[in-house]
Amino acid sequence: MLRSSLLALALAALVGAGCASPTARDPGAVAAEYAKAGRLDEASREIEIAVRTHPKDLALRRQAVEIYERAGHVDKAVGHLEESIAVSPGDAEAWILLAELENGRGNLDDAYVAYRRAEKLAPDDVRAVSGLALTADSLGFTEEAQRAYARWAELEKTARPPGEPAPSD
Repeated sequence: MLRSSLLALALAALVGAGCASPTARDPGAVAAEYAKAGRLDEASREIEIAVRTHPKDLALRRQAVEIYERAGHVDKAVGHLEESIAVSPGDAEAWILLAELENGRGNLDDAYVAYRRAEKLAPDDVRAVSGLALTADSLGFTEEAQRAYARWAELEKTARPPGEPAPSD
């Protein structure tokens, strides 16, 4: 009994002195659990707390985008993408997600700008190129749309199903 008490006391002293480090906690874990359970209001609250404490964490921002989009708060999702882009302007994925959300809201001008930026950053990304083609076409930018459609077709020809080996030349 005395031995286990001394062991517990020694462990407490080590933790108190910072010698034993607790496992790192995922700041978005609580929000993820709420979202998984379909409790999106609680998930939204928790992800906001996590983002406030880790404002430059792009993974948390993406998690916030997903939660807000599922909850039907696209304006909040767009805000988190805009913050992500401010932190990392070269992140093509953030631009693509922003373009998709803006397109879904019917904001073709904003979607076009975001797809155009994404295509410049990731010229081989089919989502960026196809989105640019479709939005440019919808806005009447015929020449740009034709170039993007041609690039899209080129990308589709070279695309292989996952797991298929590259052709040997």
